[in-house]
Amino acid sequence: MLFTPSEASVTSLKSHSKRRHAWPLGIRAQVALWTSMVFVLLLLLFGTLFYMQLRATLNHNIDTSLLVRAQHITSGLNYKKKMEQQANGQSPIYEQWQEHKNKAIEMMRLQPNLAVDMEGPVRIIGPDNTEVYSSPTFQVLKLPDAIEQNTSKGKAWIGTVSARDGQEVRLYSLPLIDHGSVYGLVQVGTSLAALDATLNNVIYELVLLGPLVLLLGGFGSYLLACKAFQPIGRLTSAARTIAVGDLTQRVPVPRAQDEVQRLALTFNEMLASLDAMFARQRRFTADAAHELRTPVAAIRSLAEVALSERSEPEMYMHVLQNITSESERLGELIRDLLVLARADEGQASFEHEPVRLDLLAQGAVATMEHLAQERAVHLSVQAREQVQVMGDEARLIQVVLNLVENALVYTNPGGNVTVETGIEQERAILRVRDTGIGIAHEHLPHVFERFYRTDKARSRAAGGTGLGLSIVEWIIHTHGGTIDVQSQPEQGSLFSISLPLARLPGASEGEGDTAKYLEEHVGASKACIKLA
Repeated sequence: MLFTPSEASVTSLKSHSKRRHAWPLGIRAQVALWTSMVFVLLLLLFGTLFYMQLRATLNHNIDTSLLVRAQHITSGLNYKKKMEQQANGQSPIYEQWQEHKNKAIEMMRLQPNLAVDMEGPVRIIGPDNTEVYSSPTFQVLKLPDAIEQNTSKGKAWIGTVSARDGQEVRLYSLPLIDHGSVYGLVQVGTSLAALDATLNNVIYELVLLGPLVLLLGGFGSYLLACKAFQPIGRLTSAARTIAVGDLTQRVPVPRAQDEVQRLALTFNEMLASLDAMFARQRRFTADAAHELRTPVAAIRSLAEVALSERSEPEMYMHVLQNITSESERLGELIRDLLVLARADEGQASFEHEPVRLDLLAQGAVATMEHLAQERAVHLSVQAREQVQVMGDEARLIQVVLNLVENALVYTNPGGNVTVETGIEQERAILRVRDTGIGIAHEHLPHVFERFYRTDKARSRAAGGTGLGLSIVEWIIHTHGGTIDVQSQPEQGSLFSISLPLARLPGASEGEGDTAKYLEEHVGASKACIKLA
């Protein structure tokens, strides 16, 4: 489906609007919301664990109290039976124990420490499964068969049973054992109504406390988020002020060594980089306009002179030659500007093939020999070993030719220019050394900047564009290399290039093939450079 530009814009705006309104909350509200959600999860987890622990503790306390009550009753019964045994001379089987059951029960009721134990559901079973005592609250309980099965084996039993009205009761059954034989049973119980009421109250309080904690936690987290994001707000205000156009301003840097401080420092570094970049761009635009205006003005002036009056053909020929020279200079400037523009946009393409750097140096020297003779400068090359790199041959030739031409232009007659190649520390090295006018120390950091000239009048007279060294630096860096310059006024300059060395078997040329290599590669590459 095809969209018109207006339809595409509307579609983009709608999708942006949907994304913008998908999460309308600010970052502070989001932090508060997420913190509140964490509070909810923690509250649920804490409430659940607290409820389970409280219920287990209360159940354990009830079971312990039932056990103590059963043991107290059993101790009272044993004490009474021993007294009757001593009075009546009965045997240890306690065959007459049942006759005194009422007296035993009455005695336990009268004892202060046993009166409490007899409250609630209580049942006492004597020998032959005879019920000695059963409280009214015990008679309404529904007893499971597991009680009799455990107590008949001399094992205690504890569990929860139900009354006829549905109320739950915790019941403990303790067998009475004498000389390994079970002769009776004590059962005590307590209602779980109080336990259920306590647990229900806890649930009710947690339910009431939860929203309050959630509200306080959300409000507190929002206040903390506002406090924490105050430095971000200050950074935003400062950035909004800077966005007006003054890149010299800087955002305040907090004293605390935290993420906000690192953000402020990073933002200031970015502003410094942008300021420097825009300054270079403004300077580049101004210099480019000035450099373009000079040859255009010269061509216009020459044309106006030629059209203003009739002259001899020789004069017209001279004017046309000057116009051609200025046009060539203008074309060279435009070509260099296009090269740097492509470099800035990352659109320049590079070949990646084996290149003999030593042969390129020899070819460059051979090519520039006529310029050296015109300027009466001795030009030589020192390439004692084969040096091979991986890269774009045409671009590397452009590097060597630019450096050699610069050295010849700024070397006085009678001086020397030497091109050296070699291998040092597994790196390919190329040096261009001259005995020319040199470069002052304050100019050295700027020699690779665009349109930078140490002597503008002399540079323009020499025909340079001020972009050659910038292009050289870009090409070398793109090949993974480095370039630096050392110079002293009136003592000459030394440009040194270091490139990654390539050692490919069978890729080197023999000495007898040098001329053929120069003819096929350097000549073709020069043509490519002129057409670039």
